[in-house]
Amino acid sequence: MSGSMMISNDGYEKAMRNTTIGGAVILFCITALSCVSSFMIYRSGFGDMPFIFQQALALFAVVVVEGAFVWLVYGFTRSFSSRRERGVSFISIWALAAVMMANIATHFMMVKGIPLNEFQQAWLEWGAVTVFIGVLIIVLAITLSNPAIRLTMLELRVWGAQQETLLKAKKGSLKSQRVREAMTKRAEIEAERLARQIEDGGAAGGELDGGNAKSEIRGDHLWRRTDSGWKLERSASAR
Repeated sequence: MSGSMMISNDGYEKAMRNTTIGGAVILFCITALSCVSSFMIYRSGFGDMPFIFQQALALFAVVVVEGAFVWLVYGFTRSFSSRRERGVSFISIWALAAVMMANIATHFMMVKGIPLNEFQQAWLEWGAVTVFIGVLIIVLAITLSNPAIRLTMLELRVWGAQQETLLKAKKGSLKSQRVREAMTKRAEIEAERLARQIEDGGAAGGELDGGNAKSEIRGDHLWRRTDSGWKLERSASAR
């Protein structure tokens, strides 16, 4: 019995695979027909361009419409995972399918010389071109709904909040007693250094020797240069 079930499962999987391949072939054929019709319709809209640019722009238009349809079908069946992505792609697939149907029907009627109705006339005049803007909106909506992008935005917000907290902590630390004591100590050291420079400059005839200073601050200590070398003059903490 298990052997018959295994055979049955294998047959079901094979049937599903064949069904999927058949559907893909049908979609490919219909999309190819739509590509031809869309190319002929969009090409006339670029009649003011040189021949090469006219053909290239019409090809770009085909890629936008039919390429977006293939992208949406593939994404819906393979990669789109969030509810928003799948919802937007599902609606957009049927909307682009309607566009492809309109292009095929309009092109066939133009070739056969059948008069077009008001809707088809408006479609040729401005409707088909507005599809480009629609495709742009669809791509933006799905791209912004990507869970990976939403996760990145969330990480950036968390990082920004952390940096803001650190900056506030640093700003608050400027008012602490420890920082005020350090600022006072530094001011005393700089004052002592300036006084020594003034004294040394006065002893030399009223000129400050900025390039060869006779005293130097090292850490919290004041050192004075003598003929025998540097000598500890005073510790700033001792003041």
